[in-house]
Amino acid sequence: MTAKPIGVGVVGCGKIAQMMHLPTLQELPEFTIAAICDISEKVLGEIGEMYGVERRHTGFQALIDDPAVEAVLICNFDHGKVVEACLKSGKHMLVEKPLAFTPSEGRPLVEAAAKSDAVNLIGYMKFYDEGYVEGCEQIRAAGKPKSIQVHDFAGVFDPYDGLYTLSQGSDVAPELLSKEPADAAARIEAELGPDHAAYRDLYQMLLMLGSHDLAALRGAFGAPETVLYARAPNMSHIMAVLGYANDVTAVLEVSFGAQYEWWDEWMEVHGDTSIVRIDFQHPYVRNAPATVRVRKPANGKGADTVMTPLPEDAFRREWQHFARCIRDKETPVTPIAGGLSDLELALAIIKALPPLKG
Repeated sequence: MTAKPIGVGVVGCGKIAQMMHLPTLQELPEFTIAAICDISEKVLGEIGEMYGVERRHTGFQALIDDPAVEAVLICNFDHGKVVEACLKSGKHMLVEKPLAFTPSEGRPLVEAAAKSDAVNLIGYMKFYDEGYVEGCEQIRAAGKPKSIQVHDFAGVFDPYDGLYTLSQGSDVAPELLSKEPADAAARIEAELGPDHAAYRDLYQMLLMLGSHDLAALRGAFGAPETVLYARAPNMSHIMAVLGYANDVTAVLEVSFGAQYEWWDEWMEVHGDTSIVRIDFQHPYVRNAPATVRVRKPANGKGADTVMTPLPEDAFRREWQHFARCIRDKETPVTPIAGGLSDLELALAIIKALPPLKG
């Protein structure tokens, strides 16, 4: 007997929801799109018509309370308050990164999740990328790391918009759009403290862009024990040296604004026996897993093997895993506790920078 589809309510119908999540939910038999929520009536109308969703809400609490909703996807700007409401409701939840804007906001959420019987995942889709999974296996086989580098110089985003039919919230007043970012900025500055509040934009870049890199590093090696060094060439570029046990270090470099027509994000590990490089693809392109390159000795020379997985989509694999967690009690790959770990590391990196007065 076929199981009844899980009713998903989507909070925030912006780009990532429209490009990745909504099409995936529509095609997977495990789910049905039960309700949508957005501050734009225009977006609600267009997305509702496109996906045949009649239950439409402008407030997230109304969606969470909707009896047709069994699980909630959180894709709005300020995730923390929606996560809190979901945890109180006892409904299953998949929240896009970041978990919240500060560790202080994230800690009580993780504590509440630990007491919940619901499935609570954070959407680090790279963990479900078959290329990343294969790359981590190759890294483990390479022996003790001698060098770890994680590099993310984000290229341009806009050309990929044309791959999708997108609805724009042009009916939302500018003052309403600016309110949540302004509130978040004030909370971030308070968390950073007076000596580092001027790094607010850099911290937000680490959360919005670099959190995937922090998570990918954690997935391969665990959370770093310390931040040995940090430098910010400008407010959209940060470098850090992260320390692990046994004198292992990782170099992280994240920058936003490069006018590349390609996606420049990779992890490279030099081990005892081989060199492993994982090249990530643009997050707005479906069915494009990471490519893995392994260099090993062969007949006294270096021999390269390039592994290109089947064109499975990481978001699709993420949702299939979410369904198994709900139905089959599969152990979550990306519990929200990982999101807190990455918030704490991002804060520690910023705190390692020299004081800067605004």
